[in-house]
Amino acid sequence: MRSSRRSKLAALAVFLSIAAVVIGGMTWATVASFELAKKTVSEEHHTKVHRALWQMESHMKGILFTEAARPYTDYVDYHTDRPVAVLGENGLELDAEKVILRSPIAMRQEPPHDWIDLYFQVDQDGVPSSPQFTDESPWAFEKGPSFTPSERRARQTWPWFTRILPTVDLRNRVGEALKRDSARYRTESAPEPRRTVRSAQADPTVGGGRPKRPDLPGRKRSLSQSQAGYVPREQCVDPLVAARNIRGLPAAIASILDDVSPPPGDVSVAPGPFAPPFWLGADERGAHKLAFVRECSADAAVFHQGFLGDWDRLKPELLRQIEDSFPDADLEPVFDERETEAETDDFQLRMVPATLVVPGVPGDASAEAWRSIRPMLLTTWATAAAVLVIAGWGMANLVALTERRLQFAYAVTHELRTPLTTFRLYSDMLSAGLVPEESKQEYLDTLNRESLRLSSLVEGVLEYARLENHKVKLHLSDTDGASLLGLVADTLRKRCQDTGIEPRTQNDLPPDRSLRTDIELVSQITGVLVNNACRHARGSKNPLVLVQLGGENGRLHLDVVDSGPGIDLADSHRIFKPFRRGRNADASAQGGIGLGLALARNWADLLGGRLDLVARHHPQYGGAHFRLTIPAQPPSSM
Repeated sequence: MRSSRRSKLAALAVFLSIAAVVIGGMTWATVASFELAKKTVSEEHHTKVHRALWQMESHMKGILFTEAARPYTDYVDYHTDRPVAVLGENGLELDAEKVILRSPIAMRQEPPHDWIDLYFQVDQDGVPSSPQFTDESPWAFEKGPSFTPSERRARQTWPWFTRILPTVDLRNRVGEALKRDSARYRTESAPEPRRTVRSAQADPTVGGGRPKRPDLPGRKRSLSQSQAGYVPREQCVDPLVAARNIRGLPAAIASILDDVSPPPGDVSVAPGPFAPPFWLGADERGAHKLAFVRECSADAAVFHQGFLGDWDRLKPELLRQIEDSFPDADLEPVFDERETEAETDDFQLRMVPATLVVPGVPGDASAEAWRSIRPMLLTTWATAAAVLVIAGWGMANLVALTERRLQFAYAVTHELRTPLTTFRLYSDMLSAGLVPEESKQEYLDTLNRESLRLSSLVEGVLEYARLENHKVKLHLSDTDGASLLGLVADTLRKRCQDTGIEPRTQNDLPPDRSLRTDIELVSQITGVLVNNACRHARGSKNPLVLVQLGGENGRLHLDVVDSGPGIDLADSHRIFKPFRRGRNADASAQGGIGLGLALARNWADLLGGRLDLVARHHPQYGGAHFRLTIPAQPPSSM
């Protein structure tokens, strides 16, 4: 039917349009989500790396801020300072004129960090000194022959430092480092506050840490007047002890200390900020040394203070700060200062001339992005597929229902037209007296057959409606194979009577085999099968219809085979659908609306069995082979 075909094509076009929109939208959303996930993964990785850089930078800033807060007087092994008050062991104030202060660096056995090798000071003439190791230290005799690990490292580093220092333009290196840092980050370091001390002659930091004479006269101040607080007694040394251990300062100075008058004038000392560290080179052991230096000014004099760090020990300390985030990270030193200035690496540290090297995103960004969005995408695609399937199923059912209604209307009106036409024609002829008296009985018989046909048609439609609405009830009874086959044989003989078709039955069940089923329903199913078999077997060379009864495993088989032309392959897929007839149905002698096999299959399902087309062409008889399979004992739910 053309209208049915047009409806199917229209429904298919609508469904394909909907599917194209849904799939297109889902594809676009998938691609966009994947690209967004890749970007998010890359940004998260980038943020994680920068957080690691920040952690290492913060660690180094804490160290450098602590060192920047160190007084410039800490870089010499002895010095005088004012204002100051000295307290003894009993807590009473001592005479400050009788002591010289010790450097905390010289007093501490170990530096605050094990990667710091040497603290140093270089005066404006390039003469180095260190509170950790100098020949003039008044406490050298107290250290004895044993040294701590830090003292050994200082003693190993000091000769190398004094040897390499003349080749280093320290002032220029510090200035260039500060200039690069300022240009790179567009910031200016806040200047350190200037500090006023006594004359340069009395200040040990000007001139390599060796005072021209101890600043003793006028140093006595009370604790209440002191702005520096108190100095513990253990941080001080007697000037006589210092005089005996300072090379070039005769012991006789002790006798004239009290006669020394204070030098006139004060000196303004200003420590500058620590410059970004730079490489000084490698020592004899191949260990690379970093110089952390600040520039100090005392009036017109300029001197430098700082400390040397060992890269092989600093690097693990920095990597420990980020081992939770990047356990496999590494730091590569940048020895070329031009590369630091060029700022070509986004992962370069500011506080240390090194670059952070981290592994990329595991499995690259695409794989990681796919792993992150895969559950969501699979769920979304599965939902979209389910929606399309449901929509397709709904549209298919709608089209099928529409087609079924059209087929029903077409079949019923087509089948009703013939008996109604006969009824009208014959009744008009009989009422008009146009039928001879001897032919009236023939006319009445024809009207009777057509009424039965019309009744059967209406009954079939009603029965199918009852099955669809589950309003058919079973009436079970006990019987045996012989009785059931006898009932079927009687139906077969009636169908084959006056048609020239040979009816044949065969019982393969044991004589005592009993069964419980709805005998009337089984008879109706067999009647449909036998009626179809007789219709198709008529006209064959040796017309025959075989009904065979058998069974196994508690189930009954009733086979109906005919000798007709069989069933086409195209018809075999739709013969059990309602209102469907075979291609050669119109050429048959009897009509129908295509409900027989559909009713028979539904009845079989109602009995707990099934109706199947076993063969389109029986190997022996050539026709169709149908089989009804029902349980010998019905399920308890029936």
